Amino acid sequence: MKQKLVHLARLAVMGCLLICTFAGSAFAQKSITVTGKVIDNSGQPVIGAGVTISGTSTGVAADLDGQFQISVPSETTVLTVSALGYSSKDVEVGKRQNLVVVLDDETESLEATVVVAYGTQSKATVTGALASIDSKELVKAPVADVSNVLAGQLPGVTTVQISGKPGDDYADIYVRGVSSLSDGASTPLILVDGVERPLNTIDPNEIESLSILKDAASTAVFGVRGANGVILVTTKRGDAGKPKISVSSITGVQQPLSFLTQVSSYEFAKFWNLKQQNDGVTDPKAYYAPEAIEAYRTGSDPLVFPNTNWKEILYRKAFLQTKNNINISGGSDKVRYFVSMGYMFQDGILKQMPGLSYNNNFSYNRYNYRANLDFKLTETTDMKLNISGVVGKTYEPMEDDGIDDNVWIFTTLWVTPNASPGMVNGIPLTYVGEGPTPPTTRRSGYMTYYNMGYEEKYNTALNLDLAITQRLDFITEGLSLGVKGGYDTNMYIRKQHKGSDALEQRINYKSFQEGDGLAISDPDFDKTYVFKPSGTMAPLSYSESTSADRSWYLEGRVDYSRKFAGKHAVSGLLLYNQTRDYYPSKYSYLPRGYVGFVARATYGYDDRYLVDVSAGYNGSENFAPGKTRYGLFPSVSLGWVISEEKWMEKVGWIDYLKLRASAGKVGNDLGTSTRFMYMNSVWDEAGSYSFGVNNPNGLPYYTTGTPGNLGVTWETALKYNVGLDFELFNSRLHFSGDIFKEHRTGILISPNSTPGIIATSLPNMNIGIVDNQGYEIELGWKDNVGEFRYSIDANVTFARNEIVYMDEVKSEFKYQNQTGGSTGRNRGLYKFIRLYNYDDFYTDENGVQRLNPDLPQPSATVYPGDCMYADLNKDGKVDGNDTMVYGFADRPEYMFGSNWKFSWKGFNLSLNWIAATNVDKMLEVEYRIPFTNSGNRGLLDYFYRDCWTTENPNGTLPRAAEKSEAWNSSPSTLWLRDASYIRLKSAQFGYTFGRNKFFDRLGINSLNVGFTGYNLLTFTNLTFQDPETVSNNDGVYPLVKTYNLTLNINF
Repeated sequence: MKQKLVHLARLAVMGCLLICTFAGSAFAQKSITVTGKVIDNSGQPVIGAGVTISGTSTGVAADLDGQFQISVPSETTVLTVSALGYSSKDVEVGKRQNLVVVLDDETESLEATVVVAYGTQSKATVTGALASIDSKELVKAPVADVSNVLAGQLPGVTTVQISGKPGDDYADIYVRGVSSLSDGASTPLILVDGVERPLNTIDPNEIESLSILKDAASTAVFGVRGANGVILVTTKRGDAGKPKISVSSITGVQQPLSFLTQVSSYEFAKFWNLKQQNDGVTDPKAYYAPEAIEAYRTGSDPLVFPNTNWKEILYRKAFLQTKNNINISGGSDKVRYFVSMGYMFQDGILKQMPGLSYNNNFSYNRYNYRANLDFKLTETTDMKLNISGVVGKTYEPMEDDGIDDNVWIFTTLWVTPNASPGMVNGIPLTYVGEGPTPPTTRRSGYMTYYNMGYEEKYNTALNLDLAITQRLDFITEGLSLGVKGGYDTNMYIRKQHKGSDALEQRINYKSFQEGDGLAISDPDFDKTYVFKPSGTMAPLSYSESTSADRSWYLEGRVDYSRKFAGKHAVSGLLLYNQTRDYYPSKYSYLPRGYVGFVARATYGYDDRYLVDVSAGYNGSENFAPGKTRYGLFPSVSLGWVISEEKWMEKVGWIDYLKLRASAGKVGNDLGTSTRFMYMNSVWDEAGSYSFGVNNPNGLPYYTTGTPGNLGVTWETALKYNVGLDFELFNSRLHFSGDIFKEHRTGILISPNSTPGIIATSLPNMNIGIVDNQGYEIELGWKDNVGEFRYSIDANVTFARNEIVYMDEVKSEFKYQNQTGGSTGRNRGLYKFIRLYNYDDFYTDENGVQRLNPDLPQPSATVYPGDCMYADLNKDGKVDGNDTMVYGFADRPEYMFGSNWKFSWKGFNLSLNWIAATNVDKMLEVEYRIPFTNSGNRGLLDYFYRDCWTTENPNGTLPRAAEKSEAWNSSPSTLWLRDASYIRLKSAQFGYTFGRNKFFDRLGINSLNVGFTGYNLLTFTNLTFQDPETVSNNDGVYPLVKTYNLTLNINF
């Protein structure tokens, strides 16, 4: 019996072996060999990417070219592809046996961590309104200031850059428009590693992430300064592992985007004579003689009848800019580091003027350094130490004190083409003397800068941060305690090398110089050149001034974060912070301080139902001790991840769908340029006053400053936001949209309705009210066809505010009130209808030309070619009662952005387009009058081309005549110009070389070379200047476009 059992067992074992062998043979016959390549968004191979059969440990790693080969059981097998720093991706094999798998940056995935107020969150579970930008975009842009990269990249953000001046080319940033009564009171709070610091001196290579917090749920914890949005900048840190070295360089040339264009001397003289005729001038000496006009036309005598293009003489066509950085990161489990050094140089627009011993151009040098260190002091104790700083040097030529700082207007508009031939006999300040031209002021482009000297401005900043975190898991899992301190110090040095007088000369014909009375057409007229020098090259004087600033920040916090039963995610935060600025701009001898308390609690069920409740409690020195000094700013936000519902599992084309909403209150304590608003003013002796007649003895009199307001307190803003986010079709299509509304009350302003007879300014009061609302949308599509990868996204931001109350003295005419409209609109504008023509006039019995009585009668005498304005109040007259508040502000209500990215193998191309509309520019008086309001300066070409004349009755601008100048140049819709534009903000094209044997010998992981451009194309109806810059009476350094070569090497 026993033998039979053993025999049966042997047969069973043999049968099993045969079955297993057959099954194995069958499986081997049905297995599939799959090959493929793993690449990133830029088309570069992802070295070492893991490729595994889902649900098993079977897998392979991609080689140096990103290639892999793996055997799978069937076509239905799903491969999971993953790599450090990238989002994992599941790919079904299907009938394809050669796969191309594109891994997205981890920052683009829903699992990515985003920086929020005092912490981080998963992007999928964020319930507030925020936007973030990829740090790679910051590095690629060839700009000096990070603020200029944000335009069109982030929904909800509007930027306006008005200047391209080296070291001073930052952009004004608006988060969801303007919610206060002025643009200046709507500046967002900028925090770098949790401490308030400027954005314009940071090297983009140091930035890990940049987030914009927009709604109350995101900003309420900042209470005191969160009303205008918050920009959070987090700098890079090291990862454990072998050292990684990155070297980058962006070097190229800049060119001015636009200049005001003047006419030639010939056109100048002709138009001058036309203006004199329009004014009825009979003195022949007030006119250019025919011989002079002909000389300008032919260029027969460029010394006495010059046609000088000052733009060509003064300004370069191209000038250098370079940005360079080297950083190294790495470390161990105990110590990690990120160390960076950066250098940037911007050259200026001016050519070197002959005969000067010093550099008369603009320039800016900036050196950045940073060391971020992480220490694991114990198994439960971490320490972070940041040391960073910047050394900046701005070099600028000084200008003539009499110019009143409007040097750009002087050199582009005030100068005249016939005033000077430029440099003659080594003397740049050469002027044409009296005689050849009417007696007008001679304005040479050189006189603004020549021998006026230069100044050097140094800014040295040192920033220190120290943070220690102690995990308290022995008390309860997820509990931690942290302290943080920050210290900033700045030193400013200003060195002035100031000039005064310079050598100059006058050039004239001998007959004019001697005043022999001969006409230039007389055969005896002596055209011998006579030079009359004057002045000397005065040596430069020297002066120096210094100033300093320092501040500190202190923070203590308790954090709790834990997930129960795999579904209940709970987090909490209690935080105390305090800041002190020792040398504020107002009362610099009295430090300014803030104190704040923060609390936040979040709950998430199964990553599906989300709740976030937070509050900030802040104190400000501006308000009286007691109930008004501190303000409580709560918020709540809710989120519903609909795609996590079980009934959504069958909707396979929806990958992610979330609905969110928030409401809260934020605050502001900054009024109209003052501190300690509650404190009463003091009496100061202001002089003496004599009573009686011929009394030599005066008695002192005293004046008081602004009285205090014990009841003054916080501005408060109630913010509401509803948002929707979704991703469809395997995350190819993504959408994010928000609708927002804000009601700001208690805005701190000085009353406007009090009479001036009280002889003192009134204190800040909480009386202003502004509503702001709008929407923002972002839509994008990304996909790949083999190794060709592309993504296209677009975003739009709309924000419009309304003044509800500003203590305005109401006009009897509604169209003259600012209340009820948006801030920043232009006041006192006539509504331009058209230019008067001859049919609008008749000749009376005395032969006098008069305006037809059936037309509204203007308050000034008008003639054909003058402006016709609307009679808004229908009283038959056009006067001050017919002016209105009209138009848009000089910041856009609509901001559009679109980003196009393409990559194939090692090639990559990206384009960033931006557009703006509902934005106006008001031309100030210098731009409204031919020869400007002084009557003897330069002439812009649009006057010559478009002014009404008898030969050009279809001209669009009023006639040139001093007698009608005040009327025609009055602020009106004629001079309010649409500043909408479309701009190719940036473009990058490059090629990345992956690893190869040669690179391996050098230790190079990747090398990228490319071309970048900035402000490359602009389409606008505002043709005579760039639509972003200003058109005021001071002018501004022109905006620039740049062309750069780039190099980036990673070791």
